[in-house]
Amino acid sequence: MEQLIRSYYAAYNGLDGDGLAAILHPQVELVSAMGTQSGRDAYLATYRFMTGQFVDIMEPETIAVEGNCATVTIRDSLTAKADVDDFMGQSLAKGQEIVLNLTGRYTVEDGRIVRIEVAPRE
Repeated sequence: MEQLIRSYYAAYNGLDGDGLAAILHPQVELVSAMGTQSGRDAYLATYRFMTGQFVDIMEPETIAVEGNCATVTIRDSLTAKADVDDFMGQSLAKGQEIVLNLTGRYTVEDGRIVRIEVAPRE
């Protein structure tokens, strides 16, 4: 399972939407600060939005696997590609970087990620 999670981050950071689609269950659910997106198409729309606005590099710092779940500590570097008026309550100038320290919880079924929960690290 750890290799699946590493493949997810490699595809995400490599702007490989097809690679992400192959890793995600068709009914994947993403729960984040942007709300809940249900289904692979909704996830990929959120992914395209984020990578359209930002150079978005998520680095998994630790991966802990238990059963069909993985908990990952993430350093997420977001660099604005253009001025952003409002992202999580703040505005960013083109080229400005913010770093989010996050925890991701991934549930896997049938070899694909079926649920992703991302929240600020506690």
